[in-house]
Amino acid sequence: MNSNELRKLQALPVSEKLMLVEVLWQSIGESTDEPEVSDAEKRELDSRWARFERDPSRAMTLDQFDALLKARRG
Repeated sequence: MNSNELRKLQALPVSEKLMLVEVLWQSIGESTDEPEVSDAEKRELDSRWARFERDPSRAMTLDQFDALLKARRG
């Protein structure tokens, strides 16, 4: 996508942007492509998992995470 095409998309009304997002989201769900994960990302995920396994009590529940997001949004 070139910068001119991107500017056109950014200029769309919100309702059209949302429709485009929905179409794109559906196409992602139907895709058989898997995103590539770099070695650095794999190491980071392994590190986070190991940290969780050492002390699972530090993890947030889904309810806690939702409350945090709501608090940050105001």
